[in-house]
Amino acid sequence: MNAPAQGAAQQWVQAHDMVDDINFSWRIRRGTGGAPPLVLVHGIGPGTTGQINFAPLLARLPAGHDVHVIDLIGFGGAVPPGRTCTFDVPLWIEQVDRVLDHAGPDAHLIGNSVGGALSLRVAARRPSLRGVMVIGAPAGQRQATPALRDFWSAPADRAALAAAMRPMTADCAPPPSMVVEARWQAAGDSARRAAFAAMLADPDACLQAASLPAREASTIRMPVRILHGLQDRACPPGPMARLVLDHMPHADLTLLGDCGHAIMSERAADVDAALSLLLLATGYSA
Repeated sequence: MNAPAQGAAQQWVQAHDMVDDINFSWRIRRGTGGAPPLVLVHGIGPGTTGQINFAPLLARLPAGHDVHVIDLIGFGGAVPPGRTCTFDVPLWIEQVDRVLDHAGPDAHLIGNSVGGALSLRVAARRPSLRGVMVIGAPAGQRQATPALRDFWSAPADRAALAAAMRPMTADCAPPPSMVVEARWQAAGDSARRAAFAAMLADPDACLQAASLPAREASTIRMPVRILHGLQDRACPPGPMARLVLDHMPHADLTLLGDCGHAIMSERAADVDAALSLLLLATGYSA
């Protein structure tokens, strides 16, 4: 995958739409052309936004792509005033669908963690989708691990947030202070952190709602590339691998050794290579 053009202006604009009477917006970085649009769907955690979640990848994406970065409703800039947000998989699927409509028929989906599971759910109902890349998704997972339960709890302070983030990498290294601070600021005040905890009060039920049913998995025919860390403590690779083995004969699954859940920062070169291969499979030269 080629690096972004040196000195190229990266202009971000906002787009708007509505789903279930909820207005939402997302950010678009206009590309220079010659590459398909990319729609990015983030995972779920304290202080998660599309921009924060995909920061390691955004800096490396080639300048040709239009890049659409979603904040799922209930996160980041998509928190409706006066409305209690829930773990609403049908709502999020519809939200991603709307953004894909705006992005155009050549759009490719990139989903991280729960965003990867949502991307597969969208792919199952949208056979015209050109291609999907899935990063560390709990698409077949039905029970939360201790690491995921900790990460899906509302942190009391920055230190608690950093502690919950440590198991996300294979070596449990302390997360960079700038990343912790960005997430802490995005997590908002105590009321917003409490709303996050309420949304994820039953982690097992949340995972079961997001998981990809076998009957849907078997309908996915477009190119799909899946990356998963072998040392992923939040979303272990077994359920995803079993789903692919049993029901997704057209998908490519790569298991990454010495890698946890934070694949975009732990194994950047593998993410770049997977995207390049996905684009080649859908008829584009990366």
